[in-house]
Amino acid sequence: MTLPEIAANLFAPVTIILLVLGTVVALIPIMPGSLVVWLIALAAAIIDGFQRISPAALIAMTVVMVVSQLSDFWLPLLGVKTGGISCAASMGSLIGGIAGTFLIPIPLLGTLIGTVVGALLIEYARRGQATPALAAGQQAARLFVIGYSLRLISSLAIVVIYIISLASSSF
Repeated sequence: MTLPEIAANLFAPVTIILLVLGTVVALIPIMPGSLVVWLIALAAAIIDGFQRISPAALIAMTVVMVVSQLSDFWLPLLGVKTGGISCAASMGSLIGGIAGTFLIPIPLLGTLIGTVVGALLIEYARRGQATPALAAGQQAARLFVIGYSLRLISSLAIVVIYIISLASSSF
């Protein structure tokens, strides 16, 4: 077997492994979600000369990525609002989430705890009352779950579209 044949045989499995790893990386709080997975799929399609990935599949992956990346704009139209969480509590949840990611080394749980605690502490410091602080923490947790679910679903959708395109090209 020649080197080009080996490369051709390993292309699909290696790409799929990279896409799955990209999905895991997309769950890191500061990463741009499905954009990472889409870039891997695009790079693989370009390297392969678009022989195994159809233009329709690439368009579908692009639509999923764009919809995911613009979710901050369209989620409020579907009723997912900040629920009265203040800008300061929002910043607290962001900083807390990043801190929780590093201080509590349990994947996603540390980020969730940090997000809630950050919003809670900032809102309590701001208002001095437990009820609004608890509401801010609760809303921060809700938004965290919605955001991560969307990131995971959109990244997995890109991987599935990629695999379907590979399978339909009879690799």
